[in-house]
Amino acid sequence: MATPLLYTAELDLAEADIAPFEQWYAYRHAPDVYQCGFLTCSCYRVEGSDMNLFDLYEIADRSVFENPRYLGMRGRDPYMGPLMEKRRDKAHTVYDQRLIQPEPGEKWLDADWISVVRFDAPADQDGAIDAVLAAEMGRLAGLGARRIRFGHRTQDHPRNPTHRPRCMVVVEWPHRPPAGTDLAGVLSGRFGAALTRLDAFSGHRIYPWPDVPA
Repeated sequence: MATPLLYTAELDLAEADIAPFEQWYAYRHAPDVYQCGFLTCSCYRVEGSDMNLFDLYEIADRSVFENPRYLGMRGRDPYMGPLMEKRRDKAHTVYDQRLIQPEPGEKWLDADWISVVRFDAPADQDGAIDAVLAAEMGRLAGLGARRIRFGHRTQDHPRNPTHRPRCMVVVEWPHRPPAGTDLAGVLSGRFGAALTRLDAFSGHRIYPWPDVPA
């Protein structure tokens, strides 16, 4: 099959609302999105971002957003509205995956921890960014990383436009990323002023349950 798209849904909730969200996500929302045709579904508690929850999905293509079951999901779910009303902020972004290194037999994303770097960069720099990331994967693998992914924004979600930068790098880890994994610093040092709106954060998976407790 073609390389899946990455779809991120971010939100910020008060600490008191996190536990009810986790219950809803695991027992209601995740089953719903799988039934709508999503290929993978995961949720991370993140540190260092302006939001504290980062949902990360893979979808075959954008047609899933027009699937009647997807369009009717909120109407079938009596718990979604009250929970979503408590969001203090949100962002939904769709990305093409242009680099997955190393190439897996199956491209599914499955990581207890992720580290994420986002930035704007001119499209004519994408090939050079590919090369830097592929080279960095050797160093990161020595620190325990399993895979690196580079995506760039494609057409927005039809009902949720995004304000996020064009580019996103996701590194998959079986454990908390160790000190010395400063990929944002590597990219900034290599591309300088060509990279703007650079931010970086990490998070541990809360759905599905991690292989190793956080």
